[in-house]
Amino acid sequence: MPKHILVIEDSRTEALRARLLLEREGFRVSLAADGHEGLSKAAEEKPDLILLDTILPRMNGYETCGRLQIDPRTSAIPVVLLAPADELAGMSVESGLNRFLPKPYDPHSLASRVKELTNGHSGAKQTASPARADEIRRDQDELAQARGDFLANMSHELRTPLHEFMGMLDLALGTALTDEQRAYLDTAKASSNTLLTIVGDILEFSEMEAGQLALDEREVDPWEPVEKTIEIMRPRAEEKGLNLTARLSPDVPRALLGDGNRLRQVLVNLVSNALKFTEQGEVEVKVTRNDEGGTRHETSDAIQHSAFCILHFSVRDTGIGIPPDKQGVIFEPFRQADTSATRRYGGLGLGLATAHYLVQRVGGRLWVESAGAPGQGSVFHFTVTLGKKQSQTPIAQPAVQARSLQILLAEDSPTNQLIAVSNLKKAGHTVVVANNGLVAVKAFETAGQCGSRSAFDVVLMDVAMPELDGLDATRAIREREKSSGGHVPIIAMTAFTTKEYRDKCMQAGMDAYVSKPVRIDELSKIIEPFLTERAEPVAPPVDLKEALEVVGDDVDILRNAVLLASDEIPIQLARLKDALGRQDAAAVEAGAHRLKGVMGNVGGLAAHEAAQQLETMAEQGNLAGGLAGAQALEDHIGRVMAFYANPTWEELARKRVEGSHE
Repeated sequence: MPKHILVIEDSRTEALRARLLLEREGFRVSLAADGHEGLSKAAEEKPDLILLDTILPRMNGYETCGRLQIDPRTSAIPVVLLAPADELAGMSVESGLNRFLPKPYDPHSLASRVKELTNGHSGAKQTASPARADEIRRDQDELAQARGDFLANMSHELRTPLHEFMGMLDLALGTALTDEQRAYLDTAKASSNTLLTIVGDILEFSEMEAGQLALDEREVDPWEPVEKTIEIMRPRAEEKGLNLTARLSPDVPRALLGDGNRLRQVLVNLVSNALKFTEQGEVEVKVTRNDEGGTRHETSDAIQHSAFCILHFSVRDTGIGIPPDKQGVIFEPFRQADTSATRRYGGLGLGLATAHYLVQRVGGRLWVESAGAPGQGSVFHFTVTLGKKQSQTPIAQPAVQARSLQILLAEDSPTNQLIAVSNLKKAGHTVVVANNGLVAVKAFETAGQCGSRSAFDVVLMDVAMPELDGLDATRAIREREKSSGGHVPIIAMTAFTTKEYRDKCMQAGMDAYVSKPVRIDELSKIIEPFLTERAEPVAPPVDLKEALEVVGDDVDILRNAVLLASDEIPIQLARLKDALGRQDAAAVEAGAHRLKGVMGNVGGLAAHEAAQQLETMAEQGNLAGGLAGAQALEDHIGRVMAFYANPTWEELARKRVEGSHE
């Protein structure tokens, strides 16, 4: 009976190639397109050997391998990991290198390795010991760390010279130039922007394959990413004489919860692809609501009150179309429907692969419809499930007044210093330059000793610097603030762009993050919150210290308390207003007491005090100012819930808990 080989590989081309090679050698082969399918097939089919690609969507090969080794049903099945050669550098044989096969592999190496391992495992099989399982987990962690470091260093090495080049171009374009000189520099800038896009696409796709791409869920208006996509793509459409339009169905909610930036990224990739392959006619983006298309069979009333909303996006073009036999290939990385198209239309073939991954990442589906005939075009569809945002009381913001900032710039590159200082001074700010992290910490201490109100308004901190890097410099500044008080905003300014480094920056105490090459408009948006002075100081609506003390410093419990409060508050406020309308003092007292407890549980001290005042009034039988008191209470509660509606509160809470336990 032929030996059975399971190939877990997301690239259909590579999977079919492996199957063809192995079937020629007399093996029986089955295929799985990702880690989840591979685990299921391995447990069900019990193959003699598994060939496992290390780069898979959602669950990478190392994690899949770990689960195979831990599961008693599959732990005895030998696994060969198919890994890029750079991942194998520096690994020892003891770490399992004999079970790796570098990609790309030649047919002979594949066949001989499979024969060797299947012949050696035809008899009794042994289950991996707990010690071996722990060793496998450690190997996975080490390999994941090595891959993360490689991506971070690659990002830094590519982006740093690009940042310097593009920054100097911007400075040159701001000087007096002849028309001819300006044309040359504009061309160079356009080319550098194209190169930056290509570098970004490759690095981001690498992050996706390594499972390091994060989602940032917050309030989003579905029309906003569509509108921004049209704004970005319109010049390209006008250049080709194409009509670019967008339509939003009236029943689509305008306030949902999701990652708006990733949604815009998917749309930009799809619209860019449509414009690329369309020579005449139009490209249309359409957004509709598609709750009935979900897996839940709900009534219309249930859908109306569901916590989720399914949206259906479509991008239709009148371009060259895609033949039916090529429609599965286009979502693979570095592939296009026709290889000649690469030469004619350009591109790496990553746009659709990236869009496909992102849509899968948020639990959606991406597919294409096309007759494959020129002029009839294609329609790309995708669905996403977004959370519904509970309505909250709008809060009037106090008046603000713009001002210039005192900025500490920690940067070791003279070129980057020149670019940043020139741009910041043009914007009216004062800049003090520190050549490394150690100098930056000393400058912060010296300014504080001079008695200025907060030393610096903002610190722009490079991460990779000699003597003391930006992470340790930030930790040192935060440590000094524990005794001196205050909190200076620190913004990471670095060419390290992986999720791991973004997390490191936040954990070190930084407040924001901007990747190099830094665009001056992007930097301005980052520091904009610090450009304002409020006409009257406003106390924060929530005392996080108090809230955390109530729940024993457990942020998860506090999150649940907030969710319960968001459900209870509208009910209690309605009852309170009804009691005031009936002049029922006892009911007003009970309602105010209940809301006082809810606000006390989540650290809303001002709201707690407002509820106490209303409770006292009702207890005394005095409801003359009850309506005004209830309105004040509702306003305070609105501010508290608005504070918790911002996802960053959890990060602040965890930092406070970590600081209190050190």
